[in-house]
Amino acid sequence: MVVKSGARVVSVDFLRGLTVAFMIIANNPGDTWHVYRELIHARWHGWTAVDFIFPFFLFLVGVSVALAVPRDNQSVMKSGIWLRAFRRAAILFALGLFVNGFPFFDLESLRIPGVLQRIALVYLASLWLHSILDWRGVASVALIILVGYWLLWAFVPVPGLGRPSLDTEYNLEGWLDQMLLRGHIWEYDTTWDPEGLLSTLPCISLALFGVLAGRWIKSGKGLSPWAVFAFGLTLHVLGLVWDEWFPINKLITTSSFVLFVGGFGLMLLAMAHLVLDGKTPGAWTAPFLALGKNALFLYVASQILTKVLYVTTLPGTVFSGKSLHYWLFDGLFGFIGNRYLASVAWAVGLTAALTVVAMVMSRRNLVVKL
Repeated sequence: MVVKSGARVVSVDFLRGLTVAFMIIANNPGDTWHVYRELIHARWHGWTAVDFIFPFFLFLVGVSVALAVPRDNQSVMKSGIWLRAFRRAAILFALGLFVNGFPFFDLESLRIPGVLQRIALVYLASLWLHSILDWRGVASVALIILVGYWLLWAFVPVPGLGRPSLDTEYNLEGWLDQMLLRGHIWEYDTTWDPEGLLSTLPCISLALFGVLAGRWIKSGKGLSPWAVFAFGLTLHVLGLVWDEWFPINKLITTSSFVLFVGGFGLMLLAMAHLVLDGKTPGAWTAPFLALGKNALFLYVASQILTKVLYVTTLPGTVFSGKSLHYWLFDGLFGFIGNRYLASVAWAVGLTAALTVVAMVMSRRNLVVKL
């Protein structure tokens, strides 16, 4: 099945929707003190299920770039895509700053990095590389970034420490973030930002794996889905092997982590392509397809809604000054004896409510685009 540039692909919409659903669940527990282990990011080395979510979204950014944009750089320049791309990236970055600052907008401590900001940067980089390189060039750049990133961490001394370091407190990511973004990073018990400057580089490699996968889907020929699955499995295992020398770590996006997650992404995409593309989607896919079509809008909506619920305090003795979030949480899910289960039930309920919104938008052909 050959895919025209810009055409929607069922498997990609489905996986994007699935990713957004899990992202909303992971970001919005009912009780932040009671969260299942797999819904909390690994504190440093290692991984949990939630560590796959945002990196997989970056992988899908690369897939979408390859599907939407013709590879020839001259065609890209003539079509005016770059003007739209910079506009899209600027809006994404600004939206990220808005989400970080909402609702108080304290500019002195506004966090500059973030999820949407990283997507904006990775989108531009992957678009540029996709437009100028053939598949060998794309693969080579991805590999060079991963090896170079490993060499930085393995051999470059951290300024002020005098030696290379993978410690939580003293590392290159933290040094660069403090040098350039001091006072404007995610400060919770860290000196670095999980979407910091240096770790954006390997995220580009992750998107480039997606670019290669998107080209494969778009061409409609070449490797079979099972061959792509096998290649993804190989990368996944190589990530586990590399973990011995360069630990799998989502927070600084180590090269082993990129192979680990990128390989998993290729496996998922290969299976979704095999099952969904070129066929009539089953009813079970409808919620995820709807979420996938308006992923950005629903992610931002979930972030804003959650913050509003937390900062809205209910007056009077009846509510005891509780925030609207905790009043609703206790009222709707307080009957559940297991606090961990109640916490995840709230997150699933919020996701279900946003999914209903997504399905209404889908039925009315409403797609929020940048």
